[in-house]
Amino acid sequence: MTSESVSREQIASVTTEYLATELKIPAAGIAGTDVLRELPGADSMKMLRVVSKLERRWDVEFDDEAIFAVKTVDELVVMVEKSVSGDLAAS
Repeated sequence: MTSESVSREQIASVTTEYLATELKIPAAGIAGTDVLRELPGADSMKMLRVVSKLERRWDVEFDDEAIFAVKTVDELVVMVEKSVSGDLAAS
């Protein structure tokens, strides 16, 4: 594991932090199984801001289709993890 390696826990923590900040809700109130659009205060613009922050944080760019396919917090974390690890680079 290199210093550049990122764990799923780190990605989940940052993702939850960004969601909590953007939606102005406690991070402790966000579970991995939560449906993103059902989070308090969630709307498409706020979700796109979170995605944009995640792209900048991890220096990745998500495919539009992948973004719109994501339904839950866990699915968002997996999408980020695959992008960071390079699993989506070949597509």
